[in-house]
Amino acid sequence: MQTTYLSKHQSRTKGFIVGHDRLLFIGRPDADEVAHWSTLRELAPQRGWKPTRTFEPGEVAWAVAAGSALEQSGPIAEVIHSLQEAHIPCTSALDAIRHAYSASRLSV
Repeated sequence: MQTTYLSKHQSRTKGFIVGHDRLLFIGRPDADEVAHWSTLRELAPQRGWKPTRTFEPGEVAWAVAAGSALEQSGPIAEVIHSLQEAHIPCTSALDAIRHAYSASRLSV
């Protein structure tokens, strides 16, 4: 019997291993964040990630939140809470870029 170990960014669906390949962008970046968001949008496909603005449980492996999004309530706060419950990283774009270059954490 073969044992398959799944990373925290993979799940098993009907016998198939599915990699979570969505990079979720939350909120609107301010003037200081725009360059980081642009860099990350260019970097993500090189790492096999698909940028998205829609939260799909089971599909998102990493989330990037604008600083202002972390202070909001309502639907944005609910998404951030869902990410935390699912143990999906939710960071600034700059932190996500640092992880992408320092480790393979943003690779599938």
